[in-house]
Amino acid sequence: MKVLAGMIVIFCFSLSSCSSQKAMVDQTLFEIGNASCQAWLGGRAESGSGMLLEIPILGENLDQINWQQAFFRGKVADIDMESTANGGIVKANFKNQGMKKPDMVMHSDSKQEVGNQPPKLKEKFPFELEKNQGVLSFLEDGTLKYYKVENIKEKKTKMFR
Repeated sequence: MKVLAGMIVIFCFSLSSCSSQKAMVDQTLFEIGNASCQAWLGGRAESGSGMLLEIPILGENLDQINWQQAFFRGKVADIDMESTANGGIVKANFKNQGMKKPDMVMHSDSKQEVGNQPPKLKEKFPFELEKNQGVLSFLEDGTLKYYKVENIKEKKTKMFR
């Protein structure tokens, strides 16, 4: 009887598991303007490269929103908010990771290799998005919410000298 009760409890917990796909909201305190993205290249190899995502935000109660992260083309970046006269611009800079490999000690005595770091596993991207779609995450009234941005226009690549 105890085994049956235990199995029922485990079954109930398995039904209440979290979904891997995050729930999107339709109603927000803000409106989205014409979103754009622009690839950029530094003038030197060590400058790097990346993609800048800019999304105009229109609304009056933007101070109630705590911007978290942007999800775009398989990458995640923190959001910076710049205020403008009629709202603001959400910016996220997705920097490309260089081919730089960490220093590793290879030695016949395994004790000499103690400081080596294991490789980081790539996390699964939490959204299924088209090339011109992105997702903004933000805290509103203490609740984490996700909003899908559609029709992101790609600008010509910007090269720095």
